Amino acid sequence: MPSPEPASAASAWLHRDNFPPIPVTGNCSLGRAVGNDVVLVDDRVSRRHATLHTQGVNELWLIDLGSRNGTYLNDRRVSQPTRVRDGDTIQIGPFRLVFRQTTAAAECTTTLAADQTQVDLRSLACWLLVADIAGSSSLAREHAPEELAVLVGGWFARCKEVIEDNGGTINKYLGDGWLAYWSAKESALPHVIQTLRDLQRIQDEGRPAFRVVIHHGVVVLGGMPSSGEESLAGPEVNFVFRQEKLAGSLGFPRLASQAAASFLGPQFPCTPAGPHPLAGFDGIHSFYTF
Repeated sequence: MPSPEPASAASAWLHRDNFPPIPVTGNCSLGRAVGNDVVLVDDRVSRRHATLHTQGVNELWLIDLGSRNGTYLNDRRVSQPTRVRDGDTIQIGPFRLVFRQTTAAAECTTTLAADQTQVDLRSLACWLLVADIAGSSSLAREHAPEELAVLVGGWFARCKEVIEDNGGTINKYLGDGWLAYWSAKESALPHVIQTLRDLQRIQDEGRPAFRVVIHHGVVVLGGMPSSGEESLAGPEVNFVFRQEKLAGSLGFPRLASQAAASFLGPQFPCTPAGPHPLAGFDGIHSFYTF
């Protein structure tokens, strides 16, 4: 029997037996602590256990935040960000939640709607930062599924905390990585630099090994009222993802584009890493390590 829609007519919600529907708008945190959007009081639930992250248009992804007892989607433990769909079940400790999404929302993809009354498109200079776990296949071979889930989930949780503490926003989770951004106001520069330093300290621990790349450019931002989140698009977004692939092929754990290095300036010196072609982009591009 289908779960009833919440009175607020939200496009997505969580159903729990004998409880009112819980609307999911924007990002939704789940855990034992009172400050979560969904509070689940049980000793088997971590204080900050998991999050449902909205990205694109009406896509929600489930991320475990390194919980010891795990987060399960359709009875399988979540070891990396995983998209949830209408009817999926989420198990956290003794709590079983059913994710529901209206048909119209579920069929809406990350393609921005043409109706400009629904989508506010604008260009904005941004800092773009991508991090991605290196050697994820090797990690999977070296660790039991439960250990892997705790390791990777803990990494996502620490990175999320670093980004948010420094005023950034994680826009998208990508399997073993994520994309974060800051509006490129002058006041953002010290926060971006602090983020790079904080991530480097986490890298130095080596568990897990991961790459960090930073770029600066103009992107197209669009927001849908139903999701409460903004999507990023444009050539500069593609550039930073190609840059991350290049860093992997060159064996650099950290790589800055020329645009990023020039804005970082003397406050955060970078070392030339040579000119390189970048797949999908004409010409040769200069990059820097840090």
